[in-house]
Amino acid sequence: MKKILYNVIIVLFIFSTITKAQSQNLASQRQVALFTDNLDRNNTNSIYNPSNPENYDGTPYYTDNFILGNVYLENEVILSNVALRYNAIADEIEHKETLTSDDKEAKSLVKSKDIYATIMKDTFVFIPFKGYYLVVFDGTNFSLLKKITKKYFPPRKAKNTYERSTLAKFDDRSTYNLYTKNGEMTELPKSKKKKLEAFGNSEKLIKNYIKEQNLDLNKEKDLKKAIMYLDGVQGASL
Repeated sequence: MKKILYNVIIVLFIFSTITKAQSQNLASQRQVALFTDNLDRNNTNSIYNPSNPENYDGTPYYTDNFILGNVYLENEVILSNVALRYNAIADEIEHKETLTSDDKEAKSLVKSKDIYATIMKDTFVFIPFKGYYLVVFDGTNFSLLKKITKKYFPPRKAKNTYERSTLAKFDDRSTYNLYTKNGEMTELPKSKKKKLEAFGNSEKLIKNYIKEQNLDLNKEKDLKKAIMYLDGVQGASL
């Protein structure tokens, strides 16, 4: 009798384990379906053929290969250790379950201000009506965001012996933006002088700081340092 009860308990335990695993897997699939959508391949496929990368100078992606990362919903992990990459042409975070999964199975993350992704050390956030931004610095009062874009140049065939044929090219472009705790965003101009003017009421404060620290606001590491200083100064405002 004891042996029968023991066997029944073992069977029930195995059944429970299998059922739990199936339930978790189903929940995971539902979760993925809830926070992903079909890729907007029209924005990429019309100008890029991934099967022939040698025909291009550059890539439409921030990093050409998928990299493991996490996806968060309001600071809680909803997709853990999944394959991600940023498509700068389509402005999408592409997602697939594993690094070895076929790229054709990839989907895009739903674009929402409450959903963000970390890909290795990089964090991408979505700003409504503006798109995805790479977080350079995330402070209490001010944050520094980087907008990554790609400019596409079609291939060009030489018209004569004096010209040279060129490959299709994806040229890297980027702009920096100052984001406030109030949700206001200011794009920082290219020139150093106009960058300083973009700081508004804090222009003199930043000007003195970069002079003291010998910073170049056209260098990302120095710009980040200046924003970190601004974020830590009480009463600083644009």
